[in-house]
Amino acid sequence: MQEPEDRDPAADPRLTRALRALAEDDGKAGASIGVEARLLAEVRAIGRARRRRTYVSTLALAAALVLAVAAPLWWSAARRPDVPPPATRGEEPRREVATAFFPLVYSGVPFTDGQLVRMELPRTALASFGLASPDAHDPASSRTVLADVLIGEDGLARAVRFVRPVHR
Repeated sequence: MQEPEDRDPAADPRLTRALRALAEDDGKAGASIGVEARLLAEVRAIGRARRRRTYVSTLALAAALVLAVAAPLWWSAARRPDVPPPATRGEEPRREVATAFFPLVYSGVPFTDGQLVRMELPRTALASFGLASPDAHDPASSRTVLADVLIGEDGLARAVRFVRPVHR
C-alpha cells in the first residue's frame, strides 16, 4: 500500500472531475443583464467625459492661440503714431529739404521699434558723411546743422539724415 504522501495529486480522477465540473460551472456564470447594462453605461459615460475634456481643452488651446495672435495685432492697430498737430491757419507750413538716411555704426543691429529725434549737430558732422555744406564758406552761417536721428528701443542710434529748412 502506498503512503498518501507519495501519491501524485494530478493522478486522482476524483479531483480531476471536480475541477472540470467547477470550470464548466464558472464558464456558464456571467453578469446579470442589469449589471451588464450598468457597466456598459458607465464605460460609455467615461468615454463621453473623456471626449468632452478633449474637446474643451482643444477649444481653450485654439482660443489662446487666437488671442496670442490677435492681441498684438489689435494693440499695434490701436496705437496711433505720434502725429504732430496740424498747422494753424495763420501759419505757413514749414518746408525743408532732407538728405537720405545714412547708416551709423549700429545700423546692422536689429530693432522693432524706434524713434526719430531731431537735434542740432556740429557742422563738421556733414563732412564725416562726405557732404559739403552749401554755406560752409559763409562766415555768417550757424556752427550747427539740423539732423533727424533714428534711435532704436535699446537707445542705439541707427541712422541719421540732415535737414535744411527752406524759407520762402
